[in-house]
Parts: sequence; structure tokens; C-alpha cells
Amino acid sequence: MIRFSVLASSSAGNASVISAGGVHVLVDAGISALQLKRRLAEVGLELEDLSAVLVTHEHADHTQGLHQLSKRVPVRVFCTRHTGMEIRERAPHAACSFFEAGHSFELGDLRVTPFGVAHDAVDPVGFRFDCGEVSLGYLTDTGHVQKHVPEFLAGVEALYLESNYEPDILAACTRRPWPLKQRIASQHGHLSNGQACEFVEAIAHQGLRHLVLAHLSRECNEPGVARALMMQSLTKLGLSTNLYCASPVDVLPWITVEP
Repeated sequence: MIRFSVLASSSAGNASVISAGGVHVLVDAGISALQLKRRLAEVGLELEDLSAVLVTHEHADHTQGLHQLSKRVPVRVFCTRHTGMEIRERAPHAACSFFEAGHSFELGDLRVTPFGVAHDAVDPVGFRFDCGEVSLGYLTDTGHVQKHVPEFLAGVEALYLESNYEPDILAACTRRPWPLKQRIASQHGHLSNGQACEFVEAIAHQGLRHLVLAHLSRECNEPGVARALMMQSLTKLGLSTNLYCASPVDVLPWITVEP
């Protein structure tokens, strides 16, 4: 069994917790240590319960809480070597262990497989988590889905997937300068709602029980739009997948993935 909860998900800050076999892993620490403490408490955990922190990439909305977190608790931080070089400057107390994309490692009963993604960071990754007969895919902050990604996420029972922006809303947004709009929609920016739907249609199977739409832009997307588009895809595929939208402010309670 794997359980996961989304503590925060937006360009203002990202953090999720994944639990399996008594191991509690934080994926990204993009909110303050105080907020992490408060939001973990909502799902019955404390900072001291964390077994590890996994970092997808070095951008502030994924790492800004690392400095205070690593000062408060002696939790090990897992990232690529290049990402580690970037975060050491802002989180010098972080005890880093390095992994390589494509190479799995174990955290208790949880098998972690990182894979490269296309984002404007030094060495960004997504993750696949396996425990026993169940698995969870974690794909965020990628401008497009590279050819190797479906192979890593094939057959997952649950998927955390970026659905960052809706092109028409992005184009009309007056709070985003044109260069930033170009970056968001670029091949190394973020996934649109349509791209998220295309990816799900490419890898979906009858065993996909849970799907979380994540990293929705507050200015360039709307949860209702993202959800409606994905429901169209799931309906077309004949799937009864549980669909959720992660929030920047409200904790998404535990989702349990069982055989």
C-alpha cells in the first residue's frame, strides 16, 4: 500500500508526502518549514516523522523551505548531484545524498525511480514510486513529455500530473509579461491542460485508480477547466478514475493506493 497527500501545489510552493511501510517521504519543500509543520499535522504527521526529502529540481517553489527544515530536523535530502550543488547555496545545512536519473534506490519498502524531465532547471526529474504491487507516478514541471517518460510511468495505479495552464487564459493574462508567457509555454516550461490530457490518454489503463492534477497556475488556469478537460479524456477512455485537483492552500487528504 502507498498513501500520498498533497500539502501544497502551485507556482507559490509545492510539497507532497508519500508513505509506505512506515516510511514517510516528502517530495519537494517549496513552502516554509512552519507551513510544512502545520500541513503535515493535518494528515497526522510531524516533521520528525519524515524519513527523507526528495527534490525534483532547484527552483524556489520546490526548495524554499529546505533551509529551515534541515535546521529543524536531521532529515536526508535526495537529489541529483547538479541539483545538490544549486540548493547547497540556499540550504547549507541540508545533508544531501545523490541519485542518478534512471537508477532506482530503496527507502525502506519504497522503491524510488527518478527519471529526467524537460524543464529549465539544471537537472530536473520526476519519480516513480513502487511498494509491493502498487505504484505512483509523479510528473511535474516539464514543458513536454519526452519519449522515455511513458516507459517509466507505464502501469501506475496513481498519478500526480502537472496541468499548469490553459493556453487561452495564459494568452489573455495581463499579470504575466510576454517573455514569461513564452517560457511557460515552451518545450522546457510547463504542461498545459491539453498536454496533460494527451499524456493520460497515452498511458491510461483500467488500473489507473487515482489522478491528481497539480501545479495549476492561479492566474493562467482554472480548476474547473482543467478538471472538465481531463474528465472528457477519462470518459473517452472508459475509465472511472478518481480525479482530484491539488490546491495551493488546502491540503489534499490521504489518497490510498492498494492492490
